[in-house]
Amino acid sequence: MEKIVVKTAVKTVLAILAILVVVFAVFNFAFPQHMATFSENIGNYSLAVKYSALRYSYTGDGMDLARCFEDSVSLGNDDYIIKYGEELTARQDYSSVCDRKEQEFAELNDKYFGENVTYDYNQRVNGKIAVAYFHKGDDENAVLVALCANGTESFVSGNALATLYLEIIAEGDSQAAGVMLSALSQISPTDGEEAQSLGEVISSLEELAAD
Repeated sequence: MEKIVVKTAVKTVLAILAILVVVFAVFNFAFPQHMATFSENIGNYSLAVKYSALRYSYTGDGMDLARCFEDSVSLGNDDYIIKYGEELTARQDYSSVCDRKEQEFAELNDKYFGENVTYDYNQRVNGKIAVAYFHKGDDENAVLVALCANGTESFVSGNALATLYLEIIAEGDSQAAGVMLSALSQISPTDGEEAQSLGEVISSLEELAAD
């Protein structure tokens, strides 16, 4: 009798485990967006990227690709940042994705801070891509990406070049500073404050390049 009870209990446990495995598999493949959210909430961005990428493979939606990029940034994986970032900027609806991300930021900022803060998602994406190239030792591509995103007629706060500049200064990379100085010589802001900010960045890079 005891053996029958034990066998029955074991079968019941195995059946429950089998059901749990099936449920988990269903959630993994049928609802990757929810699994991505769960992974993000617990800080496991390595898994979050994978689930976000699976979701994007289902939908092909630009916002899902932006999520892959953001999870890659949170993970700090330069290869992923470049991969998903460049795929994102190459999309035909990229400007629409930027508008939607900027609207999301504006709504959150208004809800929690009640302030009107300028946020340029295109500059964020390209700034992160540029920094990723810099981390991989590709200074030329890093500067090119940032310069193309910023253009040659302005130097607004938070632009991709400024993002790259801060990383170069933080790393104390004199070689990258020299490469960036060459690019900054092409910029001529018409706004006085922007011109002053650019001048301060150039002076700082010149000091670093001279070391």
